[in-house]
Amino acid sequence: MPDDPKLTIAEKAAIVRLELRGLRRAAAGIEHQPDIDRGIERIRERARKRAANGKQ
Repeated sequence: MPDDPKLTIAEKAAIVRLELRGLRRAAAGIEHQPDIDRGIERIRERARKRAANGKQ
């Protein structure tokens, strides 16, 4: 994803938190996790909007 803007530390931490939740679910045998994917995409979209508005 070359068009992704730089993520802040808080955004990176939120993505890690979601990934860990997904990892726990995968260990429990739950493979289909669209809510985790949507959450990560929401964070990335927020960062794109912030970069488009000129804020860093």
